[in-house]
Formats: sequence, C-alpha cells, structure tokens
Amino acid sequence: MRRKTWRILSAATVCVTLGVALTACGEGTADTDTVSLKFLNYGDWVGETEIADFENAHPGITIEQFALPDGGSSALAAQLAKDKGVYDLVAVGNATAARLEAGNLLADFDPAQVPNLANVPQEYRDQFPWGIPTDLGKVGIIFDKTKVPNPPTSWKELFDNAEQWTGKIVLPDYDLDVVSIALLALGYDINTTDSGQLAEAEEKIKDIKPHLLSFQQKGQAKAIIDGSALIAVAYDYAYAGAENDSLGWVSPTEGTPGYIEGVALLPGSKHTEEALEFLDFRLEPQTYGGFINNTGASYLMPSAEQYIEPGILENPALQPNPNSPFVAEKFLSAEDTELRAKMWNRIKAN
Repeated sequence: MRRKTWRILSAATVCVTLGVALTACGEGTADTDTVSLKFLNYGDWVGETEIADFENAHPGITIEQFALPDGGSSALAAQLAKDKGVYDLVAVGNATAARLEAGNLLADFDPAQVPNLANVPQEYRDQFPWGIPTDLGKVGIIFDKTKVPNPPTSWKELFDNAEQWTGKIVLPDYDLDVVSIALLALGYDINTTDSGQLAEAEEKIKDIKPHLLSFQQKGQAKAIIDGSALIAVAYDYAYAGAENDSLGWVSPTEGTPGYIEGVALLPGSKHTEEALEFLDFRLEPQTYGGFINNTGASYLMPSAEQYIEPGILENPALQPNPNSPFVAEKFLSAEDTELRAKMWNRIKAN
C-alpha cells in the first residue's frame, strides 16, 4: 500500500535481496567496535538523510537496510522464524505485528526506553504497542467537488443516500475495508466478531451494491477524474497522489479505518540498546518531519508539524482530523478471517 517506489537507501544495502548470506553484505567490519543494526524495511521508508544523520550523531553505529520479503505477513513470519537473531528491527503494520507477537517473533518492548515516544499521541501508541508507531493508512471518501456539492459526511450517509449517485460510486475491492465502513455506518466496532453484527453489515453492503459502478483494487481517484465516478472510497494516498484540484476528501464522522505502521524490535538481537537509540532518534520531531516529507505518508506527530512540508501539512487526507478518529483494523483469528472471507464471497456473488 505504499506510494513511493523502491530504491536503495544506503551503500550498505547492496545485498538487499533476502537470502544472500549476510557475511557477503558487510556483517564483519575492520572496526570490531562498530555495531551494525540490521533493519527489515519498506524501500524508501525513512527520511532522505535520516540514516546518515543518525550515523553521524552516533559514531560506531551503522544501519543496514534489507527489503521485506514479498508475500505479506506469512512470508515475513516465515523469514523471521528461519532467521532468528539475524535482524534487529522490522517495519511492520499493526495486524502483522499482532500475528508476529502471537508466534513469539517480536521482542518485548518497554515504552519507557524510548523517551521521544511521548511526542506521539497516546491513541496511536495504544494501537501500536509493539514499538514506535510511524504513520497511518486511512480510508475515506474522495468526491468530485464540481459535481457533488453536498458529499456524504459520514459512512451512514454514504450508504443511506447512495441512490443519489447511482452507478457513480466506487468501493475498494478489499473485504476488510468494505466491511469496516459498513460496520461503522451501523455504529459497530470494525473488529467485531459478533455474527449478528456481521450479518447486518453484509446486508448493508448488498443494499448499496446496485448503486455501485464497481469494486476496484486501484485507480479510484482516476475514476473520478475521468468522469466515470462521482464518489469513491479509497485510501488517503490515492487522494494525495492524484494531486487534482477537482477532487475533495471527506474523513467520515464515525472514523477512518485502516492500518497503523511502525517499527518493532526483534528477539535475539545482540544490539537492543543501540536499536532503541535509533527508535528514539526517529521520533525526534525534526527527524520525523524529514521521514514524512520523504514518504508523503499520513503523519501522527503534531509536534513535528513545523518540519513538515506545506503540501503534506495542508492535505486533508494526510493530516490528523480530530472529528474523525482513526480506527485500526486488527489481526483476526483464522476462524474469524474465514467467516469474513465467506461473507465477502457471498457479497461479490450476489
């Protein structure tokens, strides 16, 4: 779900492909006092000068970045189980972090050891307790400002008034997000496992389906720009990346569901103290501002706003909205995931 393209961030990452022996990637150094932190990360998901700035401020500590494996949470879990003690840090979303924790694949984290965590509002710290939260992916409503003068301000309005935009509504082709917005429209917890509430959400989605243009995996903003749609439910980065003045954004009053990402410690690390220093450095407001400027992600640290570029700071999809709480889509059990998958199959087939 990343908008940035992959690129190598440091000369130390020349062996970024997983599976290459770490001894060939600079595991040993001539200076035995140098600590090399190995960081599994998304490509380009740091500030432009963040690594160099940290290394300059902490002589004797270097950061080597390695690409996360393809294949989602299951592939990452398999990689970490196979290579216990090899890596020190991992960039991870909240649902995947919960899955890794269940498999004892994350290290214990003491927030008191990262003083700058105090710069992050408590709501985000609560939703990402495995390490430091860094950014969000939020689902909201994109609309055509020239043709929709009164867009829905809530998920309930979108579902209840869908006939106004019949044939011009796009929803994501992703069960978790669509079920989440239906549950919010009904006033329920998006992570509910209550069969009755899920049944109501299923009917809610089936009721809006005749008014849809389509379910789309991507290109929701483009559908509005080319005139085929008037309203689309999509992630913040779809709106921000479109950079089109005809588009408007709504953060619905019930909340914006999605994912929260951060960085967690890995078990077996021999350099936990240095890893914690790096995490604390990342949450210094100026460092964090550089991270947001380079990634264009939805930010979650108000104290860093003075360092964030105006184009991001003023973007309604990327800025925090006190009138629309962020709600994290959590990791569900295999049984609950299967129930929702069957529900989604029924919705698509209907």
